[in-house]
Amino acid sequence: MPAPLRLPLALAVSCTLVLAGAAALPSISEAASSECAAPTDDPVCEYLANQHEAEPVATITGTLPGAIEPLPVNPVIAAEFAEHVKEWEERGKLAVSPREWEVRLTPGLEGGWVGWCMTVRVGAAETTRCPVAPKGEGIGYESWEAGGSGTRGVALVNAPIEAVAVDEANVAQATAPVSGVPGVSAALVEIPAPFPAASHWFDEFEPVLRGVRSSGGRGFSAPERDYSAGLPFSAWRAPEQPPAGVCSISAVHLAGLTPRFGHVVTSVSATPGLAGGGFASCIDTEYSFAHSSFDAAVLLDAAQPGSAAPAPLPGGAPVRHHPGMFSAPGWNGQILARRVGDAWLAVEGAASLRQRIQILSHLRASVPS
Repeated sequence: MPAPLRLPLALAVSCTLVLAGAAALPSISEAASSECAAPTDDPVCEYLANQHEAEPVATITGTLPGAIEPLPVNPVIAAEFAEHVKEWEERGKLAVSPREWEVRLTPGLEGGWVGWCMTVRVGAAETTRCPVAPKGEGIGYESWEAGGSGTRGVALVNAPIEAVAVDEANVAQATAPVSGVPGVSAALVEIPAPFPAASHWFDEFEPVLRGVRSSGGRGFSAPERDYSAGLPFSAWRAPEQPPAGVCSISAVHLAGLTPRFGHVVTSVSATPGLAGGGFASCIDTEYSFAHSSFDAAVLLDAAQPGSAAPAPLPGGAPVRHHPGMFSAPGWNGQILARRVGDAWLAVEGAASLRQRIQILSHLRASVPS
């Protein structure tokens, strides 16, 4: 991974503007008084002769409308913050990126899921979290895990952010683009120390753009972000029949294809502003076929479900000799999909590409229009 970036502690610029050589000019009242030495009917002279300081008609004490007043500060919390902030910054200076890591985003097929499945690989180890709904600006998503030997953090950011700092420290770690998802980058750091059990403060990322670090997105005493989103659904299990919903999936002319369980979305709504666009699954059905199992789903565009075509599948590639079919990585095996209206009809799992092609060819779907 790229070497850490060292950020300057501060940048101060001062300017002094000096105006010289300007002659002293008489005020308007002085110029007018010199012309009113003799009696005259000029109304300006009459005004100047009778001007005096007006007496106040009332005295009002209070805050003008629209004025910004400082919020009250809890002195106990403020003292605790001052006590621990130095320790917090020192933890941030220890953060480093592993030599080999990757963050992938793939569609989540379970009905009701909105956003992405996020897979984090460090060396040969992988973990997956589904679903996550990262925002498409700034630090759109972050999560932290603390173990006995250290702490690991992962962040999803919008692509212009070139690095992240941790806990306000003046050390930054470079971000890397997320493969197949335009406009989204990721960062992964490890701190070789577990988080102090007695501390009330949490690790957090700050974005670094053009060498300048911004304050953390949460900040002092601000609430935690919500990284989840979803659609209402009904679950079913065979021998029950799938309930009616926004979308449907059926199989035709393929003996041995057996539905086992699934989730059907009962209504759809827009989830705008997700990083990379994101998908919304309006139905999924788990099938068994030829001694293997797989999941079939209908994926809509998260921001405009049913009225706009969803984005291409990350890492998707056309399948030779099968026009309209695309193969892409999934979080639980390979995905094979084809367009159905403004949606993807997708199959994930199964034993082989040949089997996925056979199954997808015999599936039909209804989608909102």
